[in-house]
Amino acid sequence: MSEIVVTADRKNSFSADYVQAGSFRGARNLDTPLTINVITGEVLKSQQAIDLIDALRNTAGVSSNSNGPAVYNNITIRGIIVDTRSNFRLDGSLPIISSIAFPLEDKDRVEVLKGASALYYGFSNPAGIVNLTMKRPTSEPLLSATAFGDSHGGGGGAVDASDTWTGPYGKFGARVNGLFADIDDGVKYSTGHRYMISGAFDWKPIDRLTFSLDVENFEKNIVEPATFRFSSAPTATPANPFPALALPPLLNPSSNFGPNWASNDATETNVLGKMTYKFNDAWSFTTDAGVSHLNRFRYLPTFAPTNVATGAGTLTISPQDAIFTTVSYRAEIDGTFYTGPLLHEVMIGAQRAIKDSFAPVAKKLNFADNFFTPISIAQPATPKFTADTTRIDDQGLYFFDRVKITDWLQVLGGVRQSHYTESDKTLGQDTFGPDTPLSYSYGGILKPVPWASIYGTYIEGLETTVVAPSTAVNANAQLGPTMSQQKEYGLKIEPRRGLIFQVAYFDITRGSTYVNSANVYVLDGQAEYKGEELSLTGEVNRDLSIYASATFLSAKQISAAATVSSPIFTPSIAGKRIEGTPETTASVSGEYKLPFYRAVSLTAGVYYTGNQAINANNNAFIPAYTTFDLGAAYQREIAGHPTVFRVNAQNVANTRYWAATGGLFLGESLPGVVKFSISTTY
Repeated sequence: MSEIVVTADRKNSFSADYVQAGSFRGARNLDTPLTINVITGEVLKSQQAIDLIDALRNTAGVSSNSNGPAVYNNITIRGIIVDTRSNFRLDGSLPIISSIAFPLEDKDRVEVLKGASALYYGFSNPAGIVNLTMKRPTSEPLLSATAFGDSHGGGGGAVDASDTWTGPYGKFGARVNGLFADIDDGVKYSTGHRYMISGAFDWKPIDRLTFSLDVENFEKNIVEPATFRFSSAPTATPANPFPALALPPLLNPSSNFGPNWASNDATETNVLGKMTYKFNDAWSFTTDAGVSHLNRFRYLPTFAPTNVATGAGTLTISPQDAIFTTVSYRAEIDGTFYTGPLLHEVMIGAQRAIKDSFAPVAKKLNFADNFFTPISIAQPATPKFTADTTRIDDQGLYFFDRVKITDWLQVLGGVRQSHYTESDKTLGQDTFGPDTPLSYSYGGILKPVPWASIYGTYIEGLETTVVAPSTAVNANAQLGPTMSQQKEYGLKIEPRRGLIFQVAYFDITRGSTYVNSANVYVLDGQAEYKGEELSLTGEVNRDLSIYASATFLSAKQISAAATVSSPIFTPSIAGKRIEGTPETTASVSGEYKLPFYRAVSLTAGVYYTGNQAINANNNAFIPAYTTFDLGAAYQREIAGHPTVFRVNAQNVANTRYWAATGGLFLGESLPGVVKFSISTTY
């Protein structure tokens, strides 16, 4: 029923053979000339991953940026913020909107395709693509039920049901997932609920024709804890251009200096339909279309301290009522042919994504307060909102060719012609473009032995700049697009089946966006991100599975605006570290099955994130931190049904740390938690 990349991949493994994202879809990871980390379903189950950051913390170079961890996560990869509207994908295609916590219970895997990907995905920044793959219908009947809870009092249940039938109209498969849970983050007032209902459907009326439909609807409603956000950077002078900024103390992670009515209620619906027709064994045609729609109402509470010693400052409540919609279309032809002794694997396609944003803000509510002894604040009347609807129309034609010269040498190249426009639908006018840039990519893969590959690639990226944060003076402003260039060189080795080692060097330059010292979001100068990355994933032996990775990053502003604007002195940030970019991230996690009693398995993880600048001026840095996880699972049959009991403790030392920063924002970590679940399969 499913594509070869699903059916031929390893089951119950910490690593994956095949890639399902981008122009390398269906290729083996070993033959893909980019860094790709796959967090498989086995890893997600082993760690009881609930939020996206639970999965992505296994991947080096990933950290949270400019958003508290209780509601959802803004992600950076290699120091670059992942665009909420362009860089998250469902089943390798549909751009899904990440201003909500994605459910993982209906996902088979999470892939991180690092680096520029404009050739296939159009305008998307060079952080990388985060691809979430739906669970597909199974060939045999499946019914699985899970009950879960945690030490804070949260809990719920999930159901996974699937089957495949053959009838007069061909083969039909269906898989349905459902979830409802009460949420308690262990933070004062921070409770709520979430739900999800989804379906994945495959229909194969004849051998060469396959239709698929993926649908999911999910909601998360939770009271959002207040976070720190300085109103501006310290005043710069020629004698002291970058004065130090004193940070507030780390509080008890269960405390909350925001009100009990500051809810964040978001609902998203994603629909993706796809058709594949195989002309023969060498050529196929694929087309898909989909929509991602998000509604979100929130009262965003932030606290600007004026005296970190006494706790005095201003609590600001920002009402937001946003609607985001993305409609996507794609059609492509894939095939192989020979020119003499050379084997070509080509992809020719057309893509269009229309992204509408209605993100009004109401008048902000300000209260004199103290984060040590917060006051009680009554909920105001529903505010009035005003805003325009903005649109991004990203169209493109692309061609990609992988040429196999010999068994040990491949070269590849691609080109994309884009047509890009930004407009204001309310005013009926274009605000940028249309622009029609060409972008290129090329590279090569050397395979001295079948189990190793050496590669080098050059990729030009096209990116829509991330919208201005809601706390900036020009909140939700959409600045013009930029281009980026990426070089990457790497080595991949599979010393034994099921164990993959990757090491890579990358160098990315791009236009730089940041909140300046006047609290204005600007596109200014050039930034460079370069470093080394390595990972080891898979099965060391039949008892031990491992997921280890590390990134060593140098992210700096290499050019910026002039230093003086009279009468205010504004220092240039050229040479400064990019905000929210740890120089080192590293993690190692694993699962060990007891060889003398294989029904029991033990899990553990260590996660390290280096220090990070809180703003572009580097006026302060949050400290590095390390967290530890422990867990165990027990499997047995109960009444003839396989049953798994799991318990996982996250942050067992209850370490206090700043979990996210950037743009003068500080988000404190959540309290440590113990999660437990019981799953039964019928």
